[in-house]
Amino acid sequence: MNSRQIKLTVSYLSILLISCVSGTHYLFSVYSISIQERLNFSSVQINTIGSACNYGVFLGKPVLGYFVDNYGARRVCFAASILIFAGFSCLALTYEKIFPTSFLLCAFYLFWTGVASSGGAVSFLTTTAKNFSSNRGTAISIPLALLGLSAFIYSQINMHFFDDTFHFLLFIAFTAGLCMSFGSLFLVVIPAPQHVSDTIESGSNDSISRDDQRIEQTPLLNKNNSNTINRDQIELDIGGWQLLRNKDAISMILILVFFAGTGLMYINNVGIIIESLYHASATPHSDAKIKNLLGFHVSLISICSCIGRILIGPLSDIAKNYFDLSRICSLLFAGVWLFCGNLLALLWVHDIDQLWIVSTCIGLGFGVLYGVAPTTCSEYFGSRHFGFNWLVFKSLNLM
Repeated sequence: MNSRQIKLTVSYLSILLISCVSGTHYLFSVYSISIQERLNFSSVQINTIGSACNYGVFLGKPVLGYFVDNYGARRVCFAASILIFAGFSCLALTYEKIFPTSFLLCAFYLFWTGVASSGGAVSFLTTTAKNFSSNRGTAISIPLALLGLSAFIYSQINMHFFDDTFHFLLFIAFTAGLCMSFGSLFLVVIPAPQHVSDTIESGSNDSISRDDQRIEQTPLLNKNNSNTINRDQIELDIGGWQLLRNKDAISMILILVFFAGTGLMYINNVGIIIESLYHASATPHSDAKIKNLLGFHVSLISICSCIGRILIGPLSDIAKNYFDLSRICSLLFAGVWLFCGNLLALLWVHDIDQLWIVSTCIGLGFGVLYGVAPTTCSEYFGSRHFGFNWLVFKSLNLM
């Protein structure tokens, strides 16, 4: 293993570490009911707090993407570690009534954690996109799978090791902050070997038009001919206002807007759905039972999201490299799962015992969607402005 491979390995391990704690915004349903009951918040107020976390995730992304592209992922990730520690610590102190119990302040704290989660995600995604050109779908899908799995990890820890929300929130603050800060030390972009850089430059300047047809017919996974110029080496460079005038970009924005919103709507409100169905059933009321149901469904969504993310990367690589199928097809496949989940919730679910099938469909669809969308973004519009471009797409999901 040469020096570059060692650096790539260390960098990728740091990416995996950061991704494990960058999905804390999916945890809201785990502690939302406890906060609502202890601080006497109304349903509107607790939903406002949960929405603030999502606004932090999405609204901060274009700015964070710009900083990652221009100042490096390490600085953004380290700043995110401080912000996520501060946000969850303040929320914990508010829950314990040490800080003022204002729902607006709680919303502000969770807005911080949303921005921090976004900062960690864009840092490791941008680094991955720039470090890996071939099999990029697989390289990106693994940390995205761990991001989806982070809610499962934390919810299981809460179920088995914590009896109160205060210490659980402090645990999130310390672990997420430490993992992000430590991982940021090794979050670096590894330059491509010199002969690859020379090939790219030569192809960009002299050979693109001459070899255009040959490039289109050459498989992306070319193992034998290092002099062949392929799509992984010559990529588009679209960013800024040019992105919003691109037809492919507009199509992708519309897909994400319509698909992602349905998934987030269910994920953020599954706690309220569970409580409503549980109280409507003939089962005697039990807070412990509701906590276990919350943990089960959050874990189920997280596991299914992880499965969807980790499978769609290699499958989309195979579909593209060997069957010449666009990754857009994978995005539409995600829409099928999300549509089925919402349709079942509307027409079929009338009891708490039936809700698992909805959580499964929503989790798989959400995982497939965000497992392949970043790879699609980097391939269609280039990796140079990937941080900004991807976060523009994510921010517009708020529509």
